[in-house]
Amino acid sequence: MTSAGFFARHQSVRSLRHRDFGLLLAASTLQAVILPLHFVTLIFWVQTEYPGQSVLYVSLLSAIRGSAMLAFSLIGGAVADRFERRHVLMATESAACVVAALTAAAMLTRPFGDLTIVAVLGCVLLMAANLAIDIPARSSAIPAVVGMGDVSNAISLNMVAAQLTFPFVLVMVGALNSAFEPGQVFAGSLSVWLFTLPLIALLRFQSTGTAAHAGVLSNIRAGLSYTRGSAVLVGVLGAVFVVHTVGMPGIGALGPVWMTEVLGLSRTEFGFMAMTWGIGALLMSVFLARWEQLMRRGTTLCALVVFFGVSTIVFGHSRIVALTVVANFSAGAALIGVMMTATTLIQHVASEGMRGRVMGLFPLAMGFSMLNALPVGAVAQATSLELIVPILGWLTLGLGSLVVVGAPAMRRATLDFRTAAPSRLAPALELEGPA
Repeated sequence: MTSAGFFARHQSVRSLRHRDFGLLLAASTLQAVILPLHFVTLIFWVQTEYPGQSVLYVSLLSAIRGSAMLAFSLIGGAVADRFERRHVLMATESAACVVAALTAAAMLTRPFGDLTIVAVLGCVLLMAANLAIDIPARSSAIPAVVGMGDVSNAISLNMVAAQLTFPFVLVMVGALNSAFEPGQVFAGSLSVWLFTLPLIALLRFQSTGTAAHAGVLSNIRAGLSYTRGSAVLVGVLGAVFVVHTVGMPGIGALGPVWMTEVLGLSRTEFGFMAMTWGIGALLMSVFLARWEQLMRRGTTLCALVVFFGVSTIVFGHSRIVALTVVANFSAGAALIGVMMTATTLIQHVASEGMRGRVMGLFPLAMGFSMLNALPVGAVAQATSLELIVPILGWLTLGLGSLVVVGAPAMRRATLDFRTAAPSRLAPALELEGPA
């Protein structure tokens, strides 16, 4: 059977017929391994080196990451629309390798004694700033790599590949941090770039936005104005912001501390508990990959936002490990469903020239999520995690429901990605002048 015949019969993996998508998918999967490994290992390092201040410092780590994402996400979107996205990816991956090496060195040697946390926080800021530039360039390049007809399939395969690794990565992280010092685990992660950088170097696609002749500030203003002009984009991004900024600080940033200190799990047990999140995300990504039409509907996004809110409530009130497993599984499934559906809608609603800037609002939401972890963590340190995490769950459900009710355009959105013109659902591309 020819490759064309194979992909004609197996539509669920049709995006793999594009050479560059296979390379980009492999590189993105490796990135999906590194991000949770770094995040959890840094938390374990803080718990080891600063046991009396672990909740506050973990929250500070998250807040620093969030601040960088906030500061650079809009710039990252403009960069994705100003330069060749393939070159942007090579630059960000190279920078990520260098900063990770500096972080590992600080964790291993503690060159400044107790003040080493300041150096690690500085490295975390650089890593997050770099990621804020990488995400919109990587996301907005997908239509150029596979074509608009295969975008939803490519997004699905990206998520499936990431979630296939996620459960095993979390178990691996727990096991590695039980067997080795966190600094050693972090240093070992540098080997991933031996594979990532060559994969990026082999890419051949061409993808550049239309913002190259305007100033960065003008690019950002035009992108925000464009987004505000689409009721669908506003609704979708509102849903994403509620999930990330309200729901994730409790179940995400403080989740490892919750599981080890409130539920009393060991690091290895944490790895298996966290794996349930990954399994839920994996099954949801496979389900949506099989039923792509669900990602074309705003009602799917609405249902998943409510589902995520309910899951965080159960997580916050549970003290039973089995029930927490169910809540963690459900939250992982709901979150990945929200992101897949929101990304699919935005990729098709936004025009090519504005796609990078609209996608740049995703790391902005992540930045608010991480930044919000600082006041949440400070309040939890002063009161208790047992009080704060359930409150965040109820707020997520309440605010998410308000977005669903207040965004009728999002609820009504139903797209035929093969025939519908994205411009029908978004404002016309604005002419941009110099800043």
